[in-house]
Amino acid sequence: MLRVSAKGRPIALLLVLACLVAGCSYDRDEPGLFERPMTRQTTAPPMPPVTPDEIAQVPNPDLPVVGEAIWMSADSHDITMRIAVHAVRRIAGGTVLDWSITPIHGPGLRLNDRVPSGLNLGLTGPGEGYPNIVLVDGARSQVYRPLTFAESGRCLCTPLTLAQRMFQIGHTSLLQLAFPALPDNLATVDIQLATVPPFWHVPVTPRGMLPLATYPTDLTRGAEGSAVIASTKAFRYRRTGQHYLVTINAVYASSTFTSIAWTLHAVEPGRGTKTASLPPLADAEPPSRPYNKISAGGPQISLGSGQPVRRARLVTTRLAGRGALECLCTDLRIGEATLRQMGEQMSVVTNLPPIPAGTSKVDIVLPGVTTLSNVVVTPAPNSAFRSAGPAVRNVRFWTHWGDRQNPGWEPRDWPTPVPRSYQLQHLRATVDDIVR
Repeated sequence: MLRVSAKGRPIALLLVLACLVAGCSYDRDEPGLFERPMTRQTTAPPMPPVTPDEIAQVPNPDLPVVGEAIWMSADSHDITMRIAVHAVRRIAGGTVLDWSITPIHGPGLRLNDRVPSGLNLGLTGPGEGYPNIVLVDGARSQVYRPLTFAESGRCLCTPLTLAQRMFQIGHTSLLQLAFPALPDNLATVDIQLATVPPFWHVPVTPRGMLPLATYPTDLTRGAEGSAVIASTKAFRYRRTGQHYLVTINAVYASSTFTSIAWTLHAVEPGRGTKTASLPPLADAEPPSRPYNKISAGGPQISLGSGQPVRRARLVTTRLAGRGALECLCTDLRIGEATLRQMGEQMSVVTNLPPIPAGTSKVDIVLPGVTTLSNVVVTPAPNSAFRSAGPAVRNVRFWTHWGDRQNPGWEPRDWPTPVPRSYQLQHLRATVDDIVR
């Protein structure tokens, strides 16, 4: 909110009166890159400068939030952020995911401070031009990957490398990612990001419609502490010789997936997880051609004697074109630098197939280390319960230009524009299959 001192109030009042009398106009026939109105001209003097402490982002009570999660950056900056999902919208020729990132705390940082430039969001794999975010149709066992340009491999999206340059403590950045068109009869999807548990049962809104907010949500509020429901003793990881500790933060269950949220703690200095391709961190039985072998596919779920264990979920990777299988879990290489120091930690996620409905406790098997017995299971939050509508709303459009990319929007800009349909015609659409 902009504060005007008592000394400056007469000037501000004169500015308002000047606009009312002179009729300050906007040229709606000359849109900018993202179709925001551009001021044609003004004769008003500039506003008095304000200090950063006088600027705060104004929340938008009409911004819907169907799911949210807390995550800390896997680097030495330790930026705590809130990741939120706002909508999955059908558009002509495709689908868009509206989501956001809100940095809410960082050591030594205050409200409005920019986050460090080396922030590691953990959402982009090495050599990939798109974030590790997918839409999952659990009933059909299909995974929809971001639309990409064939020549560059980049997504039709808000580039994370550009968006994070603008991140500020206490400010929400609305982001967008385009996907292939979904089946007409698909009413909900699961949204899986590589670093947090999946968002379950997110409604898919028809073209020209938007979900409505059920209640105002403050995305800048402080983070709730992470629970620890089970823990190992310190163990030596034979791949690097470093001692670690694993704590289990939650086990979420739904009709389409099971997700283990866990934290890896470095008990002593060491080499980190750059080469962590063995259990209990990585999959004990990886496929013959693993796409991301150094990933958090190690934890397994046991439902008792006589029943097979559930292992990390695997999907095909047609977008990569390598014929390999990918684990739907966190890439452990994001903690390469962090876990070299004693006391550092990294929050990761392992996604597995669903367990029987009504299961209240499971055993978590960490091969070669231990089995954590009777770990409590929590039902995954139903995103559909946090969405009202949908309602018809006019939307604007934006055009992708390679040298003029969009760094994101603010909450006041909701509903954000969507890509023009002609841009989707020549993009590469990839739909993969869940094979385990």
